[in-house]
Amino acid sequence: MKTLLRVMLLGLVSLSAQAREAPQPSTLATQLNCQAPTSAPAATASQDQFDQYSWQLFIALNWPAQDGQRGTPNCSKQPGDSGYTVWQTYKTVSEIFLPGAANPGPWNSPLTARSLGIINIAALKNSSLVNSIDQAVGGWLIDQAGNPTYYDISANQASYNYIVGNNFYNANVVSKANTINFPNGVIEVKSSWRILTARDNASHYLTQFARVARFNSQGQRMGVGEAYLGLVGLHIITKVNGYPQWIWSTFEQVENVPPKANVNGQWVDQPVVGTAYSYFNAAAPAATLNQSPCNWQTQGTQLVCVPKPGTTFQTPNPLNRVTPIADVTQWVNNNYRTNPGLQRSVLKYYQLITTQRPLMPNNPSNPLGQPTPALSANVTMESYIQPNSSCMNCHSMATPVKSPFKSDFSYLFKFANAPVTPHATDKE
Repeated sequence: MKTLLRVMLLGLVSLSAQAREAPQPSTLATQLNCQAPTSAPAATASQDQFDQYSWQLFIALNWPAQDGQRGTPNCSKQPGDSGYTVWQTYKTVSEIFLPGAANPGPWNSPLTARSLGIINIAALKNSSLVNSIDQAVGGWLIDQAGNPTYYDISANQASYNYIVGNNFYNANVVSKANTINFPNGVIEVKSSWRILTARDNASHYLTQFARVARFNSQGQRMGVGEAYLGLVGLHIITKVNGYPQWIWSTFEQVENVPPKANVNGQWVDQPVVGTAYSYFNAAAPAATLNQSPCNWQTQGTQLVCVPKPGTTFQTPNPLNRVTPIADVTQWVNNNYRTNPGLQRSVLKYYQLITTQRPLMPNNPSNPLGQPTPALSANVTMESYIQPNSSCMNCHSMATPVKSPFKSDFSYLFKFANAPVTPHATDKE
């Protein structure tokens, strides 16, 4: 047993070294394809091959969509052309999980106006005091302009068809399901957005107008209003053949926080002169970085975030990146971001943070498959848990609401609603 552990630890060290190995070839063949890849690299492939897979997904999902065809790219267009991107036409949680567990209908329904009300992804993963541990690591995220970060989650047609075909949009049904197993080809997308202000260069963002929830100084919802939003983070998770634990790709807008450089063995921030970073404040004391803004208070069966003393819902939450982007991933980023075909597109202002996948996806003694790299954190989504954040570890615990059964690495079913129970009427 000790020998096995020693071998596994050596393997992890080797993988870590491989992820940072240098030098790399100066260029990479970065063809732009409107179709998402249908297969992933072999489990033993190098990090750069998985990172290329992530970029291919990112480009295909951000290709302009065919008018009137959800999830279908218009391959006669190019990245940067007008219109919704492919993933923006996926079904959102508000379209899948309707009030009263109503059937959400056909996949190719007309697009509706976007509405974003989620400000706290972590807290939504669990809904009662029984699961309060994961809740308490979350909290809203206020950018340096004093505005909240908003979130949305959406699913492609393969995911939608599986959910609807099994009536899993109904909380009463899905909470009893003990064999949730999405088919290969499923893609889920989690996005994070911030309100663009006069200080922002909107041409550096994928943008959209949307109705967003408004809040008072204590973070309590106070109606809705329209806002001009810029994309700051994107998780893309795919279930492909050979990877029952899925593959996890996470991207960010490059001006979220500054890049880092290794100077004499220390990672040092390298802010670009003239760049106003969305979540970084160079003057913020180190002790204030990446700290949840919440004092968690019990209200009924819920934990509610209340601003810490001396702060309000408008107080910025300064962030920094805890785990630097690996050299090999930066190399892949540089090659894709400088691709001539992306120079008309905002995609050149986004970067891959990492691709997490199982190193041993089919090892019966290790159901998680050994997540590689071990850590994966998007600063806009795992802001306050970066030192130990692992997408695969977190999602391996996903269950529907009030269910003991696992939901195949998907937290979508936390949004499922129960049917409306008719009230008995008094006889006249």
